[in-house]
Amino acid sequence: MRQIASLKLFFTLLLTVSYLLASTKVATWAYESFVSGDTFAEGTMIGPVDISNRSYEEAYEQINQKVNEWKQSATITLMLEGKEVTVQTNHFTFHIEESMKQAESGKTTPLLVSIDGQALQDVISSLGALSDWIDVEKVRAQVEQAAASLTSAQLSLSQYVREEMQKETILSQATIPFHQELHAITQTTVVIEPKQVFSVLDFFKKQGISLSKEAMTLFASGLYEAVVPTNFEIVERHTSPILPNGIKAGFEAAVEQNKKDFMFFNPNDQSYTVEMRTEGSQMKLSLTGIPFMYQYVLKTDPIEYYDPKTIVQYSALLKPNEKRIKEEGKKGMLIRLYKEVYDRNRTLIETIPVSEDFYPPVHRVELRGLQSGVNNGTSGTPSETPTPNESPSTQLPQQDDIWGNENEQIKGNEDETS
Repeated sequence: MRQIASLKLFFTLLLTVSYLLASTKVATWAYESFVSGDTFAEGTMIGPVDISNRSYEEAYEQINQKVNEWKQSATITLMLEGKEVTVQTNHFTFHIEESMKQAESGKTTPLLVSIDGQALQDVISSLGALSDWIDVEKVRAQVEQAAASLTSAQLSLSQYVREEMQKETILSQATIPFHQELHAITQTTVVIEPKQVFSVLDFFKKQGISLSKEAMTLFASGLYEAVVPTNFEIVERHTSPILPNGIKAGFEAAVEQNKKDFMFFNPNDQSYTVEMRTEGSQMKLSLTGIPFMYQYVLKTDPIEYYDPKTIVQYSALLKPNEKRIKEEGKKGMLIRLYKEVYDRNRTLIETIPVSEDFYPPVHRVELRGLQSGVNNGTSGTPSETPTPNESPSTQLPQQDDIWGNENEQIKGNEDETS
């Protein structure tokens, strides 16, 4: 009996060892035939690369070739409030062998790739963005996904601002004299949609109201003053021949139905809101929204003034030595406006010229009575209006009178778009 039991145990062990050896041999043969000798099945892909019917070596070469082509031609661009920088493709490392080890025949397997973390941080910092504002890990995941797809990409970093930094606040304010016609505006807020152009004339049209050019110009000028210290792009803006009362020099935005509009573009991925509030005899416009990554500070050069000429006109209705002022005249002005851009470290990045507004001087017109014995039969022509290229003056100089007729129009006082 003991001998029979020993034989049973021997055969049991023999069968078990044989099964294990056979299974190992078959598994090894299957793997080697799959990755070495045979080809990948139809429909097998590593990332965007089709490796169907290719051997392991052929598939590796195919993927490596596509990766090198991508590194030569692709661009990964990071953008922030009008500025952009390119992430160099040599900062990416593709893990082709690991990707192929995870391949499943007939299926799609991700192409594994990683980016140098410090290099990415340096690129983000070059835009003036700080890691306490930008979620760098989300940016990393997005650029690695683009690389794994072997595609180019443009990423706006404003989409990756940390949630705790996205609290809306008042960004800028402007105050204008309140015009009675502005009572017709029923909305207390104006939404500036992302990636959209805002038009003052379209806004009033949608409101179904018609205002005078004076009222629309006041409103548009306040809106311009509120949005200019941002990264919004001015599309259309006009000024008048004479700066209207109540509007700050350098911030006029003249609007007239069917002739002049004030338009600007919001290039951001978020909407912003202009809140309007009446305070006594004034209207306050406040721009609110998520803070900008950059800070925008407005600067102006000292205003340059241009003295008016004096036009003398003779009238038979006045006594010989009588004088009368028909037009007091007004100095001309040149206002240069700039925008300084600072990063979050308060480092000046650039200074951007915004506008040069020129208001020509209004000539002084003086009426005089005819004098006996003096030839007043001819009239002169008013002098040319000074231009910004002439030397500005802050004092009225001694000058000869300019002769003219009583009804002669004064150059520089016409209503025209500047």
